[in-house]
Amino acid sequence: MNGLERIGTALQHKEADRVPAGPLVCGAARRVYGVTYAEWAQDGELQGKSMLQAHELLGMDGILQLVDLSVEAADFGQEMVFPTEDTPHPNYDNPFIKTPDDYAKIERIDPTKSPRMKEAIKYCDILMNELGSTVAQMAFVYGPLGILCMMRSAEKLFLDCMKYRENVIKGMEIITDVLVDYIKALTKTGVHAVVLDTLFASQCIMSKKLWMATEAPFATRIAEAGREGGSMVIVHNCGNGVYFDVQIETMQPVAISHAYVPDDCKDMKEAKEKYGDKITLIGYVDPAKYMFLGTPDEAKEECKRQIEELAKGGGYILSTGCEFPPNGSLLNAIAMMEAAELYGKY
Repeated sequence: MNGLERIGTALQHKEADRVPAGPLVCGAARRVYGVTYAEWAQDGELQGKSMLQAHELLGMDGILQLVDLSVEAADFGQEMVFPTEDTPHPNYDNPFIKTPDDYAKIERIDPTKSPRMKEAIKYCDILMNELGSTVAQMAFVYGPLGILCMMRSAEKLFLDCMKYRENVIKGMEIITDVLVDYIKALTKTGVHAVVLDTLFASQCIMSKKLWMATEAPFATRIAEAGREGGSMVIVHNCGNGVYFDVQIETMQPVAISHAYVPDDCKDMKEAKEKYGDKITLIGYVDPAKYMFLGTPDEAKEECKRQIEELAKGGGYILSTGCEFPPNGSLLNAIAMMEAAELYGKY
């Protein structure tokens, strides 16, 4: 089986020849090709060439086409900082949304012509053309609240959701219109799935009730755009106490990529029992503990443990709970793929 076939089998809740795996190597791919983070983050062709070489080194079954969490916010007008060897981020001293009234400043833009989303579309197109027949390709889209967080700050956005909710919702309406257009362009490349990051739908950020009253309706619309474009929908949420139930209800994903146990389960065994017939579980190796600070042997042992815990019956993809550390040792990413071969055979 090739990677695309393995992941397709897992999404059908069946057992493939082995557990499919992919360590969510994103920004780290630039190191394989030998370009700076600043160069890589702003050039879709460099992103594509870097990931092609990273895949040749690692042999991932699926590739997440995440660049960084500020791609969309930058195109809406947020000033960015592009470090030479670290993840791009907003200029925290100059947020685009400085007051609750500033949500009205957000304007509709064309993602096919905007500086960063345009490059992300090019990135997806390159990988689909080169690897789309054998490796699962998954485009990445940050949710409306996540984008606003990049333009406002998490703390202030949370307070605005409580005190100035109408302002926040008006901002999300414009952002969602643009994201629907963005997803239409991404799905035209033929990507197999669109991964929606709805981080705020977790206990560590906001209550389930508040998320349902703010981002949930927009998340539904964005997910529908992905399916209308012919792609599957996957949710990524690396928050602690992730709300599996309402994300399944609102977005109807085929899989959830996660780092922690759902809020209504005591452990991952219960999560598999409760949700394993509804969605495929993707995760949940700690990227800091095992991929950045750990040794390859420690990473491999943790992968083995999680395979034994979750692999039976299919419906499981071995991965990191969040992005592989951009400056982490790629030997640990190799260790994950080796673990899938050694311990993941059905």
